[in-house]
Amino acid sequence: MYKYTTVRGNESQINIMRNDRIYQSILNHLSLVPIDYLQEVDIYLRNLIKILKRKEHNRKMILELAGSWNDMQEKDFNEFLFITKKIGNEMFNRDIEL
Repeated sequence: MYKYTTVRGNESQINIMRNDRIYQSILNHLSLVPIDYLQEVDIYLRNLIKILKRKEHNRKMILELAGSWNDMQEKDFNEFLFITKKIGNEMFNRDIEL
C-alpha cells in the first residue's frame, strides 16, 4: 500500500476521505426522505446549483475587472483612486447644513 510522504499528500488524502464521508452522509439522509418529498429536495438542489453558478460567475467578473487595472499607468490609477475616494466621501458626508 502506498503511503503519502508529504504533508500536501496527507492533506489531499484527508480531503478525499472527508468528501467521501460527506457524500455518503448525504446519500444516507436522502434514503430517509419519503418519496413524496424528493421533488422538493430536487428543486432545492437545482436552486442551490443556480446560486453557486451565479456566485462563481460574479467572482470571475470581479477578477476580470480587477485585472483590467493592470494595464493602467501608476499615475492614472492613483488619480482614479483619489477621485473615487473624494466622490465617496462627498456622497456620504454626514455634515448637513440647515
